[in-house]
Amino acid sequence: MSAAWIVFSDLDETLLDRRTYSFEAARPALEELRRRGIPLILCTSKTAGETLHFQKRLGITDPFIVEGGGGVYVPRAAFGALPVAFVERGAYHLLPLSAGTERVLEGYRRLKQFTERSILGFSEQSAEEVGRDTGLPLELARLAKEREFDEPFRFLRREAEFAPRLPGEAARQGLRVSRGGRYWHVHGDTDKGRAVRLVADLYRRFGREVRTVGLGDSAMDRPMLEAVDVPFAVARRDGTHDPALVDGLAGVRRVPAAGPEGWRLAAADIFNLSGTP
Repeated sequence: MSAAWIVFSDLDETLLDRRTYSFEAARPALEELRRRGIPLILCTSKTAGETLHFQKRLGITDPFIVEGGGGVYVPRAAFGALPVAFVERGAYHLLPLSAGTERVLEGYRRLKQFTERSILGFSEQSAEEVGRDTGLPLELARLAKEREFDEPFRFLRREAEFAPRLPGEAARQGLRVSRGGRYWHVHGDTDKGRAVRLVADLYRRFGREVRTVGLGDSAMDRPMLEAVDVPFAVARRDGTHDPALVDGLAGVRRVPAAGPEGWRLAAADIFNLSGTP
């Protein structure tokens, strides 16, 4: 019996261009993925609202992972009875894997004190300010602020001084911090890898062998790439790869291009691996 292939992909700076949020360079590969019936599971630090926006643009209806692994959204009719607790969210079941926003924001405020107010989070900014900072249109900036599981933040100063000490300080609060391509994130005790394993197990409930592929570009994607069978590291804009993502990662395939162009190159390898005509 042949394996069923599943692709897990980060969005920002992996499938989406850093500046324009376009995926046009990857469109032919995305269409081929759909033709072959290979699920594409978005695994992102974005919120559910943002991710649904891109699901619609991409024309996919597969499960998706939000806010760095904080929650998994599964179409209600996709898998029947679920083996974990869930919350009804419209056409989806939400499987929460992390502490909720109230606890995370409390932790963020403590980190702000710890860093002597050297950081700035989304919760402290208006949608207009988030839009200017990220380059998102106002509609998506509003969605980016509707967080359930994590708080993105950036350093205003003194990053080299405080960044190495953040994980320990967050751990003392029962939380974690992760570094994405553009922002840091404070969140509960989960990550993209845990969410990826859960989704892969849901597909295995159909009784088929499952083989998994992951594509990412930053340290926050490391747990995802460690959880899949075939990991791809997409290059940064300067052509290098994030050392926190690739160093010591067994079997990682380094894609020499950034964003959707890199995604397109990785997809060619995926199609060779899957062997589906």
